[in-house]
Amino acid sequence: MFDRIFFERQFSDQTQQFCREQNVAAPVVDLLLDDGTVLRLRAITQTRESWLGLSVHGEGGKARLVLCPYFTIKRIIFLAPSSAKDGVFSPQPNP
Repeated sequence: MFDRIFFERQFSDQTQQFCREQNVAAPVVDLLLDDGTVLRLRAITQTRESWLGLSVHGEGGKARLVLCPYFTIKRIIFLAPSSAKDGVFSPQPNP
C-alpha cells in the first residue's frame, strides 16, 4: 500500500529513475484509484498523514485540486509523453 513515507521518500526517486531510463525530461504520471478513476498528475502539492493534495490535469487543460486518501491509490503508472499535449508531472507545483 502507498503511504506518506513512499511519497515523501521514494516517489521522487522512482520518477527520476523512469526519466533516466526513458530519456525524458518529465514523465506522464497516472494514479489509478480503487473506484476506477484515473488521475493525471500535474504535481503533488501536499503530503499529510493520511492523504495527499494533488494538482491534476482536468478537462480543457484546467488544473484541479484533489485531496486523495492514500488507501484509495491502487496503482501508479509512469509513461513517456508521446506529444506536447500529454499532461506531464512536475516535481515542483506551479504557483
